[in-house]
Amino acid sequence: MTAVVPLPAEGDPHARLLAVYLDGLRNELTAGTYRRDITHWLTWAAQHGINPLTAWPADIKRWQRWLSENGGRNGTGEAGTSRARRLGAVSSFYGWLIEHRVVERNPAALTKTSRPVRAPRRAAALSDEHTAALLRQADLDTARAAAIVWLLLGTGIRVGELLAANQADLGVDRGHTVLHVHGKGGKGRVVVLTAEVKNRLDRYQATRVDHYAGTVVLPGQAGVTPVRPLIATENGRRLDRKAIRLLLRRLAKAAKLPAEVVDRMHPHATRATYVTAALADGVSIYEVAKDVGHASTDTTRGYDRSHYDPSRSAAYRLTGRWSRHMPDQEGTLL
Repeated sequence: MTAVVPLPAEGDPHARLLAVYLDGLRNELTAGTYRRDITHWLTWAAQHGINPLTAWPADIKRWQRWLSENGGRNGTGEAGTSRARRLGAVSSFYGWLIEHRVVERNPAALTKTSRPVRAPRRAAALSDEHTAALLRQADLDTARAAAIVWLLLGTGIRVGELLAANQADLGVDRGHTVLHVHGKGGKGRVVVLTAEVKNRLDRYQATRVDHYAGTVVLPGQAGVTPVRPLIATENGRRLDRKAIRLLLRRLAKAAKLPAEVVDRMHPHATRATYVTAALADGVSIYEVAKDVGHASTDTTRGYDRSHYDPSRSAAYRLTGRWSRHMPDQEGTLL
């Protein structure tokens, strides 16, 4: 099969339908991901002579099988988690098509046994000591870095949600500072900003200088001000995921965290840390699920590492038990 290429932006009826669907999504980052995943399916279908508007579940299964065998960056197969994400995007698109009476069925609504298996989250949660070290290092860095790290660790929000947030999304609810988050699928929720998080965010907002079309907009400046991202680059644009990932790794390295922790540092690790620490502290899983925007507590459990504490592993006890009977090089027992 030839490489998957984008569908033509003009003249293709499927592309027009997709454009209208995406235009209705509030979260720009979600829309970008959905565009890539749905376009992949539409393109694959076109290359295989399949009309997406009359496709059957069997066609979706063939696409998923192709992804598992030929997908991915190196063409060696795509992981179940990535295929599940694509399937979810395509299923959402067909749900919209059904709502607007364009199609009669959703071929992507596969049975549970036919769906790709999601691999367990690889992002490991940070220990309390490593979390504190990362937060301290962020405070020693720039005001923006401190705001980003405290927001991620202190709320458990997705990196995409943070990047999509605007200053106008900040508010107060019954005396608590909150951030109105636009989550996956356009679902909104409210996350609480503790005093520690708010202080870092206030310090960043008070010192930031954004540039709009060559004009410097200073804090508190009167006049017409465009929508301002909650966290922005120096020219007022939104940061991207790569910038956040690189920031976390740089701070983790500067904090002298173990090399294996630095290598696997990812925004997912901050989310897993929030879930794990909250559950370990006795917070109800239902409350944690609401905090992080999970529709099901099963998803929350996928991030939870509190049920497995490496320090309590039997391996330490067993090796200690056996080592007592092993002579060292001098002939004494360890």
